Amino acid sequence: MGFCDSPIDSALIRKLLYNKTLVYVLGINTGTSVDGVDLALIKWDASNLKSFKVIQEASYEIDPTVKQEIEILIAKQKSSLEAISDLHCKLGRFLAFIINEFRKEFPHCKIDLIGMHGQTVYHGIYSSLQLGNISVVAKLAGIPVVGDFRSGDIAFGGHGAPLTSFQDDLLIRDNSMTKATLNIGGIANITVMKPDEPTLAYDTGPGNTLIDCLVRKLFQQDYDKNGDIASLGKVNERFIDALINKTDYFQLSPPKSTGRELFGEKFADKFLDLGNKENIIANVSYFTAKTISNEIQKYDLQEIYVAGGGYRNKFLMNALKSMNPGLKFSSHDGVKINSQYKEAMLFSLLAFTCFKDIPNNVPSSTGAKRATILGVIAKP
Repeated sequence: MGFCDSPIDSALIRKLLYNKTLVYVLGINTGTSVDGVDLALIKWDASNLKSFKVIQEASYEIDPTVKQEIEILIAKQKSSLEAISDLHCKLGRFLAFIINEFRKEFPHCKIDLIGMHGQTVYHGIYSSLQLGNISVVAKLAGIPVVGDFRSGDIAFGGHGAPLTSFQDDLLIRDNSMTKATLNIGGIANITVMKPDEPTLAYDTGPGNTLIDCLVRKLFQQDYDKNGDIASLGKVNERFIDALINKTDYFQLSPPKSTGRELFGEKFADKFLDLGNKENIIANVSYFTAKTISNEIQKYDLQEIYVAGGGYRNKFLMNALKSMNPGLKFSSHDGVKINSQYKEAMLFSLLAFTCFKDIPNNVPSSTGAKRATILGVIAKP
């Protein structure tokens, strides 16, 4: 691994960046599904945050050993302090390596700052834990890193999620009409922006996490590409409706957030008695679509912008369309955001606003008592 080892005056860097109007910020997202690392380099303009420019986007595979350790930790929901601490630094080293690979591949790209969410391994009511030590990344990449975006919101009574509502509110809101976004990552979340009303955003429930879990268990594949496996199975709607009604999370009112602590392997096993393997994947995919659709139907929407890996699952998207025949499902291209890199772009934005001392949470979405600046800065 090649790392930056030149001496750096951290105070000088912060002063120079803080006084700059245009800042190049690399956002990094690993995602709940642990299916890769997305990077988005964005040029932000402090005088007009809507006047951003996407410089470069790229994706990389996660180191198989690191991925396996993350999966084991999340699935078991327990581990030794030594293993957690070691993985925290190991993931930091790996992400620093990825950043330097990005710089080699795109040597023309200038990076002033990095926004890094880290890998969520626990998200609860009172706390949230992301691994990937930002100080390790900052030192080995030689660039300031901003991370730990959830704790500040949690400190003021919020859920620390969903974070995407800040980006949606800032870049997509249109005060002449209601707009909504849907992100289908490991967990799915919706943002609804009505004119002259506070932005509402929350996790609808599982996105890809249950599907991926069962595809790995039954087919030894990382995910159901295009929803091809699900398309071969039969759906038991009575079972799905009963499971939704029995799951407390779906009865809660927003603001609310969830994670793989609830929608993980134990929950996925509820589908194992539904016949052949294809039936199981069809039902867990339809269940995911139904839980998303139930939330969408609470709002008077004409169009919704969809991002995340679930957008590429044809079975999932066709199910959503059939449940909502009058609703148009679009990519984020219409709002100049690449759907695949939306979350990487989000962490670029959160890092930039943190560095510029701009409040970047949305209390109406997270449940926090007030607006605050999210993020912690690690110096190189």
